[in-house]
Amino acid sequence: MLETQQFTLWLFIWLVGLGITLWSQRKASSSVGLVLAYALQLWVIHWLAPSIYALPWYMAPSTILLDGLKQSTYAILGFGVGASIIAPFVIERFHRPTEGESHELADRWLMRSYLWIGIAAYIVQPFVRPIPTVGALMSGASNLLLVAFAMECWNGLNDRRGSIWRWIGLAALLPFVTIVTQGFLSYGFAAMLTVFAFVASIYRPRWRVLAMGAVVSYLALSMYVTYMRDRQELRAVIWGQESYSVRVAGVVNTFSNFELLDLTNLDHLRRIDDRLNQDSLVGAAVQYLALRPEEFASGSTIWEAILSPIPRALWPDKPMVAGSGDLVTRFTGIRFAEGTSVGIGHVMEWYVNFGTIGVLIGSTFFGVLIAFIDAVAASHLRRGYWTGFALWYLPALSLLQVGGSLVEAVSSGGAGLCIGLLIQRMRPSRLRRPTIPVTPGPRLVAVPSTQGRRGPRP
Repeated sequence: MLETQQFTLWLFIWLVGLGITLWSQRKASSSVGLVLAYALQLWVIHWLAPSIYALPWYMAPSTILLDGLKQSTYAILGFGVGASIIAPFVIERFHRPTEGESHELADRWLMRSYLWIGIAAYIVQPFVRPIPTVGALMSGASNLLLVAFAMECWNGLNDRRGSIWRWIGLAALLPFVTIVTQGFLSYGFAAMLTVFAFVASIYRPRWRVLAMGAVVSYLALSMYVTYMRDRQELRAVIWGQESYSVRVAGVVNTFSNFELLDLTNLDHLRRIDDRLNQDSLVGAAVQYLALRPEEFASGSTIWEAILSPIPRALWPDKPMVAGSGDLVTRFTGIRFAEGTSVGIGHVMEWYVNFGTIGVLIGSTFFGVLIAFIDAVAASHLRRGYWTGFALWYLPALSLLQVGGSLVEAVSSGGAGLCIGLLIQRMRPSRLRRPTIPVTPGPRLVAVPSTQGRRGPRP
């Protein structure tokens, strides 16, 4: 047993690291929400579940959980330092955005192309996944859906017609889509969170963002505990290849009996603890490897991640595959039921390679990398360089897979980069140059132009 005060102290330090990260994102013009999305996903799987152990009516924390919490605390601190302290120097050195902004609306043709290509790639992805290279490209192309959502939200905010709320509402449906089509809530939730983080980065005033964020967080957790209540029954229907009408009926039946999160309800707390407590797995790896230091990966999985973007069309015998495979079992000794998918997560993967120092260096590097991409994508967006925005934003979406393996993140990011470069090569002539920035001044209101596009008018 542990002293609750010691455990609570680490929970508090974790929040300090999160606060450092969020404070660095306070400028509206410097981000498109990538840093925010990564930090919030770390919060969901590394802080939320451990925090319920601080409640006096729940179980006392174990040493395994504390060991995992310490490592995830180092991770959020490293990420915060990288994103808020080191990244600004890197951005100043390697990227100097042009002064001024353009509030021209994103090109409608381009957005619709991204939207439909993303939807088509999502639909065909399960069928082409076994095909080398093609499956990876379809996975990257499916993220164009989120690029389209982001650009639609940008337009919705700048045209002052309230259409941003329509796209926010559609983004809130993404978890239901992935439940019906795949039987998983997490994929849709991560996509929804990414869109919401984008909106939070461009929407003002800030107090409204915080208020809406609190409401959305509560409703999202309520949705989670409701889903977990009926998850087995839903997956039996979905994985049983039932018709979509039957699947939708099952989902509607589940959420028609919606449960609001109740922190005094032990069933709700156990559902959160059951699948969102990544720290317990990290702690298990810490204690497992403490007795077997010779079993550290020593950089092997990181090297595999570096090589993973090489397509199988060029390297047919490439040994690494997307997903975490048996990595969690290998480094924790825990056996899981057949068919159970358990992601290793970035924090654990950094630890099983180089211990605590690996967590600090890896998370700091990711903080710098994601903050740099975030700033460049934001610069392109605000200059009206839409394909440039997609070129940076699209591959970065794969790096936000906090609960997956580095191989999965880097390979998907490489596929996204290829898709972004292909789009740049095929873009219409009117999109080949970014909009010329204008001198900052009063807010501009966009109206339809005579050529069918929308442009700014004072």
